[in-house]
Amino acid sequence: MDKIVSLALQTIMVTPSGALSPGPLTIATMSIGVKSGWRGGALVALGHMLFEFPYILALTTMFSEVNRILSTSIGNVIAVAGVIIILYFAYMLLRDAAKGFNLATRKSHFYGNPIVVGFFFTALNVFFLLWWISIGMTLISTIASLGIFSILVMYPAHVWMDFLWLMAVAEATKKGSKLLSEKGYRVMLGFFGLLLIIFAVNIVLKRFAGLSIIP
Repeated sequence: MDKIVSLALQTIMVTPSGALSPGPLTIATMSIGVKSGWRGGALVALGHMLFEFPYILALTTMFSEVNRILSTSIGNVIAVAGVIIILYFAYMLLRDAAKGFNLATRKSHFYGNPIVVGFFFTALNVFFLLWWISIGMTLISTIASLGIFSILVMYPAHVWMDFLWLMAVAEATKKGSKLLSEKGYRVMLGFFGLLLIIFAVNIVLKRFAGLSIIP
């Protein structure tokens, strides 16, 4: 029992370094939150969870193989695919910022199903994948030593932060957008789009050149 409690506490201590780190998923959630509020954030978190939980299971049973795959050209392909999706999402945001929308309804273009966005922004984020085999490895190792069923303690202790963070971000963005004029709203969408482009460039530089433009 002491080991199970220790696992839960470790999880709560480690999780913020990943869950609360700003990145493409956070920016995408803010964009969706403008229209859907906290409900959109919850759906993004659900999509995130639908990939993350099986990934953790796979790491627990096949850590060496997953680590080897991510260090090869397959990891590069995942990174490039993720960048393409991020850039496409950025394009849609910038398109809305340029073309505008119905100010009375705040109706901008649809950015995709939030669950799908959460799933693919997670699955194709190579640095998320690497977080679990680096910082998160202490949790994976503990699960392996205690038995696979200990994941039923670890994962709830982890994923609630993802849901809380993404729901809060989405709702805060919706409330903030209501205070903006049409011009301010379009500037905000453009800002989100530019941030995603910066994240995409940073992913390429970090993966292929060992450089980072984001502290």
